[in-house]
Amino acid sequence: MKIKWLTNVVSKGSPNKKLCLLKLTVVFILTITAQANALEIKVVIEDSEEEVASNDIQRTISGAVSDAMGPLPGVSIVIKGTSQGTTTDFDGNYSIDVGDNTAVLVFSYLGYSPQEIPVGTNSVINVTLSEDASELDEVVVLGYTTRKKGEVTGSVSTVSSEEIEKAGNKDLAKSLSGRVPGLIISDRGGLPGSTDDNDITLLIRGKSTLNNNSPLILIDGITASSFSHLAPQDIESLTVLKDGAAAIYGARAANGVILITTKRGKTGKPNVTFSSSYNVSSFSATPDLMSSEEYAIYNNEIAERNGTPLPFTQEDINNYASGSDPINYPNTDWADLTFAKSSPESRNSLSISGGSEHVNYFVSGDLVEQVGMYHSGDLNFKQKQVRSNIDINLTDNFTIGVDLSGRFGERNQPGVSESEIYSRINTNEPTEVGIYPNGLPGWGGENGANPYVMSTKESGFTKRIDNELRGKFSFDWRLDNLIEGLRAKGFAGVTRMNNDIKSWYTPWTVYTFQEGSGEYIPSQGFAQGQGRQRTLRESFWKFDELLLNATMYYSKILGDNHSISSFVGIEQSTSNQRNFWAERRGFPTDDHPELFAGSDDGQQSYGESQEWGRLNYFGSFSYDFKKKYFIDLTIRHDGSSNFGPGKRFGTFPSVAGSWAIHQESFMENIGWLNALKLRASWAKMGNDRIAPFQYLTRYNYGGPTNSAQPNYAVFGSPGVSYNGYTSANVPNPNITWETAYMKNLGLSFTMFGNKLSGDINYFYQKREDILVTRAAAIPDAAGITLPAENIGKVDNFGLELEMGWRDQVNDNFSYNFGANFTQAKNEVVYLAEAADVPEWRKREGHSMDSYVTYPTAGIFRDQAQVDATPVKLAGTIEGEPIYLDTDGNGSIDADDRVRAYSSNVPEIQFGVFGGFNYKDFDFSFLFQGQAEAEMLIFFERPGARPDFLFNERWTPDNRNARYPRAYNTGDQYSTNQSGSSANFEGADLWLHDASFIRLKQVELGYTFRKEDIKLGDLKVFLRGYNILTMFSDVAELGLDPEANGYYDFRQSTYPSLQTYTLGLNFSF
Repeated sequence: MKIKWLTNVVSKGSPNKKLCLLKLTVVFILTITAQANALEIKVVIEDSEEEVASNDIQRTISGAVSDAMGPLPGVSIVIKGTSQGTTTDFDGNYSIDVGDNTAVLVFSYLGYSPQEIPVGTNSVINVTLSEDASELDEVVVLGYTTRKKGEVTGSVSTVSSEEIEKAGNKDLAKSLSGRVPGLIISDRGGLPGSTDDNDITLLIRGKSTLNNNSPLILIDGITASSFSHLAPQDIESLTVLKDGAAAIYGARAANGVILITTKRGKTGKPNVTFSSSYNVSSFSATPDLMSSEEYAIYNNEIAERNGTPLPFTQEDINNYASGSDPINYPNTDWADLTFAKSSPESRNSLSISGGSEHVNYFVSGDLVEQVGMYHSGDLNFKQKQVRSNIDINLTDNFTIGVDLSGRFGERNQPGVSESEIYSRINTNEPTEVGIYPNGLPGWGGENGANPYVMSTKESGFTKRIDNELRGKFSFDWRLDNLIEGLRAKGFAGVTRMNNDIKSWYTPWTVYTFQEGSGEYIPSQGFAQGQGRQRTLRESFWKFDELLLNATMYYSKILGDNHSISSFVGIEQSTSNQRNFWAERRGFPTDDHPELFAGSDDGQQSYGESQEWGRLNYFGSFSYDFKKKYFIDLTIRHDGSSNFGPGKRFGTFPSVAGSWAIHQESFMENIGWLNALKLRASWAKMGNDRIAPFQYLTRYNYGGPTNSAQPNYAVFGSPGVSYNGYTSANVPNPNITWETAYMKNLGLSFTMFGNKLSGDINYFYQKREDILVTRAAAIPDAAGITLPAENIGKVDNFGLELEMGWRDQVNDNFSYNFGANFTQAKNEVVYLAEAADVPEWRKREGHSMDSYVTYPTAGIFRDQAQVDATPVKLAGTIEGEPIYLDTDGNGSIDADDRVRAYSSNVPEIQFGVFGGFNYKDFDFSFLFQGQAEAEMLIFFERPGARPDFLFNERWTPDNRNARYPRAYNTGDQYSTNQSGSSANFEGADLWLHDASFIRLKQVELGYTFRKEDIKLGDLKVFLRGYNILTMFSDVAELGLDPEANGYYDFRQSTYPSLQTYTLGLNFSF
C-alpha cells in the first residue's frame, strides 16, 4: 500500500501531488524565514509499477464509543502495531478496515484508560471507556511536546484546570502560592491592575543569580512577561519545568519555565460555560497608628531624652484623650480617613466550545472590574479579555490553528502616587485636623498634604490604558503516509503590546479654622516634589515581537519493547520596543488637561528605542525499553543579539533518565505499590536577561536645557546651554551568557491503589559567568568606572517534597489531602569582593541576599547596665540598644557592621491542602506558609507611627521591652546609622522573623445537576482568600509578613488583600 501511494503521488497531474507540494512549500517557507544559514532538502521518490499484493481479506469493523455520560467524539482507534487508524465522529461512531482476525484495536482518549480489544470474528465492536484514575497516565505539557506523566524524566509539576478555576485572587499567579512545590510566590501587595515587583515575587527554586531571576513564561508557546491577568476559565493546564526538563529552552531556561496551555474545542455539541463572581475585599493587614494622646506622650519622652522643652502639657494630653474638642484637640487616624473598610470586585466570564469533524473552536470573553481601597473610589481597574482558539482540519492529516487573544486594561487613580499618599499617612501628625466637623478638609501636614484629599481626583488623575494583542497561526501535518511516525509542526506567533499613560497633577484646596473669627480659610495644598504648578505628563510604550517556529517530529514503536521519539526545530524571534514622554507645566486652569494648554517654559520630552533578536536550533531524542527504562537527550544552540560578535551563540545540552522500578520482576508481588520511579537529570542552561548592547559604547545626547553636563554648548545671549553626547556605559566586547549547570535526583511513587502519591527531588545548580563589576575590589578614591564582566558565581540547592492522598469512599463521598514543601538555598561563590572585607561582612560563602546591620545584645534595661558596659556609643542611656564591638577595637563604629544573611524571600515555603465531595457538595482548603525569612520593620519619620512602637517601647515601667525608648528621626542611638534612607544600616533588632502560616483559600460549593434543573449544571460557591494568618510575629504587629518590608512605608505601600467571594458557574 505504501508503494502504491508513492506511485500515485508522483503520477502526472495528480491532485494529491499538488497538495503534497503545497504542504511542503508551507514548511519550507517557515523554515527559510527562520534564517538558517544553509538548509538543503533532498527528497528521493522512486516510481514502481508494482503493487504489493495482500493475501489478507479486508473487512470493515464498526461501532460506537461512549463513557458513562454518553457518546464520545474524537476517540482515537488504531490497529495495534501500525499507524492505521481513525477517530469517532460527532455521535461517537466509527468504522475501520482491518486485514485479518488477529488484529487488535486500541481505543484511547485523553483522561480515559485505553482499551485493547481483539477483532476476532466480530464486525461490530462497541466500547465504553472509563475515566483514568492513575496519575501516571495524565498527559503533561513539556517543551515543544507532551508526555504521559509516568514517562517524564525531569522534575515537572502541573496544575489542572479544575484547580486553576478555583483561583481565589483575580491575579492568577498569586492564587498558585502554596500549590506547587518549587514555585515560590509571595503576595507583596494588592494595587489594582499591578503585577510588578512591588506586588508579587515569583521564583522557581529560589534565587540563583545576582541578576534577573524571573522564570521564562510561555502562553501556548509564545513568550509572555506575566500570566497574572489570564482568565482562569481559559486555562487547560499549567506546567512548571524546574530542572533539565527546561533545558530545551536553552538560553532562557536557567531560571525555570512556566508553560500555560489554553483551552481548545473538542468535537461535539456546543458547550456554553458562564462564570460570575462578586468579591468584597479589604486589606489583609492594617496597623493601628498612635493616637493623639500616645503621640503626645511619645514626643514628650523624646524631648525629655534630648533635654529640650516638652511640646505638650499634661492638660493637652488629657484633652487629646477625652476627644471632646475635635477642632483644637483632634485625634486623626490618617489611614482610617484615607481608606475604605472594603471595596467591591467582580468577574464575569463566558465561553463557548465545541466542534465538528472539520472544525473545533473555543471562544471566550472575560470582564474584571475592581474598585480600590481609597475612600473616594477614584482608584479603580477594568480589564476586558477575548480569546478565540480554532482548529481546522483541511484534510485527514493536515490541520491549521488560528489563535487570537486580546487584553484591554484601564486603571484610574488620583494624581498623587500611592507612595506619596502613604508617606503622608505616616508623617502627618494625629494632632492635626483631617476633616472638620462641617466636612471641609483640614490642612493635614506639610504643604497642606492631606491624604484624604490627595487620594481623590482633587489632586488630578493618572489614567493608564494597557492593550495586548496576541496571535498564533500554526499547522500540524501528519506525514505517516510518507514515513510512519513523521510529523511536521510550525507556527508564527505575533505579540503587540502598548500602554498609554496620562498623568495630570493639580494642587488642591484645604482649610484652616480661625478660632477668633470662626471662619475656615482656604489655602492651596500640594505634594512635595511636584509643587504648586499643574503638570501634565503623557507617556507611551510599545513592544512588538514576532516568533517563527518550524519543527519536525518522529516517533516509532520498535517491536514490543522499544519506543523512540524525537524532534528537531528552528526558531527565530525579533523584538522591538520604544517609548517616549512629554511634559508641560503652568496650566492656567484645570479645565483642559491637554499638552497644548501648558506653558512652553520648562517643557520636557524624552524617548528611546531598543531591539533584540534570537536564532535558535534545538532537538530532542527520547527512548524507552519496555516502558521501564527511559532516557531523554536534548540540545539547543542559541544565538542572541545581546552579545557581540563571537559571543552570540551558545550550546546547551541535557540528559535525563528514569527507571520504573515497579516494572521489575522482583517487584511483582508487592501489591500495595502501584508505581515507583527513580529519576536523574543533568543540564546546561543559560540566561541572557541583561540590558542589550553592553558590548558597545552607548551614548546619551540632548536632555533638559540649562542643566549642564559634559560636552555641552551655550548658544545665544545671555545664553542657553544645550547638552551634547555623553557616554552611557563602559563597554565590554566579551560579555556573554550566564551559564547554569543543573543536577536533579528524584523519586516518585504511588501506593495503595493509587490513593497515596508522592514526589521527592533534590536539586543542585552551579551558576557561572554572572555579569557583575569588580567595583567592590577597587577603592573609590581610584575614580575608575569598570565594565561589567562575566565573573560572578552562585550555587543554588535544595529539596522539594510533595505528598497526597485521594480516596473515593463510595458513590457519594470522596476526599483528598496533601502537602508540599520547598527549601531553596543559595551561596555566593565569587563576587570580586575587596580583599580587606572582614569575614563577618563578606558576601562570598553566604546567601546572596542580606541586610547590613549593627549587632546588638538587646536593650539596656537600666542605667546600671549602661555603666557596667565598657564599649558603647558615647552618651548612651538606659532604654537604648546595646551595640556590640564586633572588631574588638574598643569603640562602636562602622567597622562593627555585620551581614545578616537573610531576606524577605523565604528559604522555605510550603502548602497544606485538602477537601471532600459529598453528593453535590464540595469543600476545599489551602494553607500556605513560609519560614527562614526576615523582613525589616523600622519607622522613624515624624508623625503617627504604628502604635506597637508606643505599647512595646522601653520605659521605666517596661524594662524588658521589645523596642527602644522613644526616639526621633535621625536619632544617633536607635535609628539608621548610614545617613541615607535608601540604605538602612541600623540595629539588628529591627529585623523581624517573617515566618507565618496562612489560611490562603477555602471554598464551599453546591452543584445543581442538569437532571434536576433541566438547563444544565449550576454550581454556587462561597470562597475566601487570605482569611487568617497564624504563628506570625509580623502579623501580630498589624503588618503583612508577605510584604517586601517596612522602612516606614517606602517598600510596602498598598497591602495585599483579604477577599470573600460569592460566585456561580453555569454550563450547558
